[in-house]
Parts: sequence; C-alpha cells; structure tokens
Amino acid sequence: MEDCVFCKIVKGDIPSKKVLENENFIVIPDIKPSAKIHLLIISKVHINDLMFSTDEIWIQAKKTAQDLQKELGLDEFQFRVNWGKLLEVNHLHFHLLAGFNK
Repeated sequence: MEDCVFCKIVKGDIPSKKVLENENFIVIPDIKPSAKIHLLIISKVHINDLMFSTDEIWIQAKKTAQDLQKELGLDEFQFRVNWGKLLEVNHLHFHLLAGFNK
C-alpha cells in the first residue's frame, strides 16, 4: 500500500533504526513506548485483515520474538498482536514489551 507508513518503513522510504530483520519481519523501536523495551515486529507483507494471514506468519512471528528474547537476554516479555481498521496503522504487526516497573 503506497500510503501505509509501515510499508514505507519496510521499503526503506522512511528511515528507521532496525533492531532485527529477517525474511518476514523487520523489528524497530516503538516511537511511543509503553515499556522500557517496546519493539514493533512488522510484517514485510502488507496484511490489513487477520483473515488473510497464514499460519506460517504466526509461526515466524513467534520465532522472531524468541530470537529477540535470546538476543536481548529477556527472562520474560509480553507479545501482542495488532490489526484492523481501528488502528493508527492498518498493517499487521506485533508488539514485544519488556522491562515494566514493578
């Protein structure tokens, strides 16, 4: 989608600080973090409806989160999915959050 901010980030049209990149996702810090560590795991393919996603994308998202957990040395984290027209960016992405104040 040409007006999707995440598609522009994936294509490199909008600069971003990539924390990790693999075949299916790029990972960048959230610009409005809700935790000490708040990363966006963004699908490289524009998926605006969860019904059009595949089981493989879920498996790869989980693997990407596990890779981040290992790389960042996290004992625990939250993993959330966002999609749909009510979102600020209507593009399938996941949030990895860690480092909450207790």
